[in-house]
Amino acid sequence: MLTVVLENPLYLQYAFAGCIVLAILTLPLKDIISIGFYDISDFFVTGMIAFFITYGIVVAGRKAVSTLLFVGIFFVIMIAIMLMNILVILPFKGRAENSSITSIYQLEGKEGKISIPISLDKTGEVVVYTGFTRVNKMAKIYENDDGITAIPMNENVLIMDVRDRVLYVLPYDNSIKSIAKRAPTWNENKKKQALKNRVRRK
Repeated sequence: MLTVVLENPLYLQYAFAGCIVLAILTLPLKDIISIGFYDISDFFVTGMIAFFITYGIVVAGRKAVSTLLFVGIFFVIMIAIMLMNILVILPFKGRAENSSITSIYQLEGKEGKISIPISLDKTGEVVVYTGFTRVNKMAKIYENDDGITAIPMNENVLIMDVRDRVLYVLPYDNSIKSIAKRAPTWNENKKKQALKNRVRRK
């Protein structure tokens, strides 16, 4: 069967397309069907590249490729993909996960706003703005002695703690923001000045 495919450029195109489809369809199975640093999706990606190279050899050389040569190409590509997984993809993925974990712990002490209400038996959601970035995270009520059992939507909160990627919050009223503006006194001053002027005239 493989020999027939390798001898026909049209069949090689079909095999190439089939490997693309199978690589996409098996993406959800990557963590289930895997051997070390090589999974089922990588297998079909390897086949896709191998059939593509074989097609190029057939078209350029105008001759069929032996099964042994195809298997050799397949194994070279497989080793290259494994090395790329070990040296590039896995370290990059690890750094991204560590960065995500670090960033969520940096939210402790910041202000946020409730987007989904929270109660003692219900996890809600809080929105935190960090620079130009909007972060939505699950939130629960922080243990408190004030009897706070629920926090409604749009309530300002302070992130007291971060545990297991969940923010623990309490209602918070920023004293600086909540200071009422002083009522304008220019009308009162104007009235006093007018009274003084009247007294002087008398």
